[in-house]
Amino acid sequence: DTLRLIMHIKSNIVFLFLILSFNVMSDISNNPSNWYVVTDQVMGGKSELEADYSDGVFSLSGFVTTENNGGFVRLAHMPKNVDKEVKGIRFMAKGNNESYEVHVTMQGIRMPPWAYHSSKFNVNKEWQMFEISFSEFEKKSGMSPKLLPKNIRDISFAGYGRDFNVDLHVKEISFY
Repeated sequence: DTLRLIMHIKSNIVFLFLILSFNVMSDISNNPSNWYVVTDQVMGGKSELEADYSDGVFSLSGFVTTENNGGFVRLAHMPKNVDKEVKGIRFMAKGNNESYEVHVTMQGIRMPPWAYHSSKFNVNKEWQMFEISFSEFEKKSGMSPKLLPKNIRDISFAGYGRDFNVDLHVKEISFY
C-alpha cells in the first residue's frame, strides 16, 4: 500500500509538472530579448520607435508619421506553442492619453503579406489592466487566416495610422 501511495504521488507530481510546463511554454515572453521593434521604415516611412526595458516594464517612445506613406511603429513578439484554449491577451499599460493597438499576425498565407488582426486600447497616466478577447479583434488589410491561438505568428503593441508622439509603458503581458 505504501508503494502504491508513493507511485500515486509521483504520478500526480509528474502530471502537475507537465501542466505547469505547458502553461509556461504557451505564455508570452516578458524577456526583452524576445521582443523586437518594427517601423514603417521597412517600406520607406519615417516613423521612429525606441523600446527600453527596466524593472519589468517595456517603455516605448518615438513618433508615428504618415509622411511618405508611413504610419506605424510596433513592439513585436513571436510566442511559441500557444495553447489552443487561450482566449485573449492581458497586460497593464499607461502612457500619454493616446489610443494604441494590439496587432496579431497569423501564420499561413496572408494577402497582402502584412495583413493582421487589431484591437484598440486607450491609455492615460495611470496603470490600467487590459484584458482583450481575441473575439474583439478585427481583421485588417485584406485576407488573413481566422484568428485562432494555434495560428498566431506574432503579437505586437502598435502606434498606428495617424501623426502622434508615442509614449507607452507596458508590463505583465500574458495570454489568458
